Amino acid sequence: MRAATPSGRKFIVADLSVCIGCKTCMAACLMRHDAPGDVAVPRLTLVTTRTISAPVGCHHCAEAPCVDACPTGCLFSDDDHVGVHPEKCIGCRNCVLACPYGAVEIVTEKLPPEPEPTPEEAAAADAAAKDDKTAKGSRARARAKKRKRTRSTVVKCDLCLDRAGGPACAAACPTKALRLIDAQFMERARQNKRKAAARASASFASMKLNASLDEGE
Repeated sequence: MRAATPSGRKFIVADLSVCIGCKTCMAACLMRHDAPGDVAVPRLTLVTTRTISAPVGCHHCAEAPCVDACPTGCLFSDDDHVGVHPEKCIGCRNCVLACPYGAVEIVTEKLPPEPEPTPEEAAAADAAAKDDKTAKGSRARARAKKRKRTRSTVVKCDLCLDRAGGPACAAACPTKALRLIDAQFMERARQNKRKAAARASASFASMKLNASLDEGE
């Protein structure tokens, strides 16, 4: 069981009433991650129906199912977000199946083949495996694997933690439909709901809630 996680972690949500489906958020996310050593894929997806358009991304769940489903520790949860150790990904897609928002993706890239051995190295390997059929087969399989090298990586929202202006998608949205939800935002929302509830209850202050019953009977 993981340790208790603070409820103040951040995530991005969309206000459907002002989203216009322009995909500017996806373009900004793509540009943000189009860098050496990263995967140039948007971390959120615009979903459109006849009645709504809404970007959907990772909610950085406090009890993240994707983290629980990951067998290698590639996905991890800390006090701030659900993060990724890319080097630990084996491409199993357990996280894709576990995410309730469909916000996790596995991207598999083709890598350049490893350099072929020098003639001297090849001759030495041939001599060592000359009378060993098993070794010959293993060597052939290793050569084929080197020619078809791939790398799988988990792709999900990282909240642009190292970006000074915060998440690139929210900053780029022309209608401000994307909002960064943090502890302060959640507290303001709770306070506003409490005030609305207090105002609603005030209308009953001078009203008999059960006029058919007299006090003392």
